[in-house]
Amino acid sequence: MFRPLFYHFIIFLSLSFYAQTGTICHYKIVEFKEFEIKKPDDESHRYAVKTLNQAREASLEFDFVLQFNDSVSSFKLVDRMDNDVNMPGSAKIGHAMIGSGEFYQNTKSGIWLKTSETTGKKYTVQDSIDFDWIVTKETKIINRFTCFKAELPENGTIKEVWFTPQIPASFGPLGFGGLPGLIVEVKRGTFVLSLVEISTNQPVNIKKPDFGKIISAEKYNKMLDDMRGTFFKQD
Repeated sequence: MFRPLFYHFIIFLSLSFYAQTGTICHYKIVEFKEFEIKKPDDESHRYAVKTLNQAREASLEFDFVLQFNDSVSSFKLVDRMDNDVNMPGSAKIGHAMIGSGEFYQNTKSGIWLKTSETTGKKYTVQDSIDFDWIVTKETKIINRFTCFKAELPENGTIKEVWFTPQIPASFGPLGFGGLPGLIVEVKRGTFVLSLVEISTNQPVNIKKPDFGKIISAEKYNKMLDDMRGTFFKQD
């Protein structure tokens, strides 16, 4: 009995290890437009712009990591203590401008999750993996990869990404995915987030987020809209 059990145990360990191997990608901000002072006589405006530009500078040092296997991915910022030491508060503001929290996708179950902390409360925002991408014929080379441009209309704006079929993984940074290839670059608002390093066949540890209350994306967005409405109604 000992040998068969030991044999199956070895197989189990091998399969478990294989299931925990995947790809690790590092992304960094490669472009971030500087915020301009439009009201030079307004002291509070000048201070706000200065704060945003300090956050912008802090974000240029961020290291974001996307790890994935065949069906699951996780994307988040690598914690760096020196961000807050060198620029107190700026790192947190910069993180919020780029996209805070952890993004998780499971293509088998179709689940999309994002962790968020709002007004001191923790939430795990849940949605389905459903992106209405418009894939164009435009191409360019990014870090040796041939990439195709795709656009996503959202709330009156256009999110622009570049993906490569050379890496057949339907994942990307900031919770984006659903394309026939890894998303190498994201242009969102005034910044560009780009892949700078990729390592395959690496040990990965991807866990479904367990962060506070689970809430649907629809209810979460409505909650934020209500909070904004209450804020702007105040004198």
